[in-house]
Amino acid sequence: MHHLEEAVQKRIPQARLVPTQIGTITLFLLQPDFPRAPLDPEVARAVWDSPPYWAFCWPGGGYLSQWLPTQPCPGVVVDLGCGSGVLSIALTQAGWKVWAVDADPEARRATECNAQTNDVEFPIVASLQEIQEEVDLLVLADFLYDPANLAQIEALAQFCPHLLLADCRLRQPPPGFEGLGEKRWRIVPDLDWGDEFDRIYLARRGG
Repeated sequence: MHHLEEAVQKRIPQARLVPTQIGTITLFLLQPDFPRAPLDPEVARAVWDSPPYWAFCWPGGGYLSQWLPTQPCPGVVVDLGCGSGVLSIALTQAGWKVWAVDADPEARRATECNAQTNDVEFPIVASLQEIQEEVDLLVLADFLYDPANLAQIEALAQFCPHLLLADCRLRQPPPGFEGLGEKRWRIVPDLDWGDEFDRIYLARRGG
């Protein structure tokens, strides 16, 4: 965890990672009073170039970490873009078989540290190509932080036809998806982005 805190502080001076409760899960996230704007231009550029997504609990993953474990387990699940690991941890605690996937090595390390904090273990890999078994559900929580990612949906459906999408940037289901409605969840720590980013839209594809 010390290595991760150093990585954050190189981008956001005086930032700290503190244990934070998300339901029954403990995550190491940025402290609630982390330094905000106005940031020095060099600091702002460093954050923009390499944002520590894994140091927040985003609305899609946060909500799914509470709701999805209460649903019937479909089999093997992939948490794509696992970030802090909150969803993978919650599903593993519920007895599900999970693969956590994130291209960012810091996110993989954060997921590993948070999993250890919560006394659970699951595979953590950098890409879908490293998964060595058939997947029954691919979860995309907060996947649309880059709207261009929507173009990847068809390719991901070739990997696994059963997709679950949860994102505060959605207001209607993408083509081929069934809408599951709108939910509420706040970013932790709060970024003061307003109510718009507290509204999560859920959609699924493939039944």
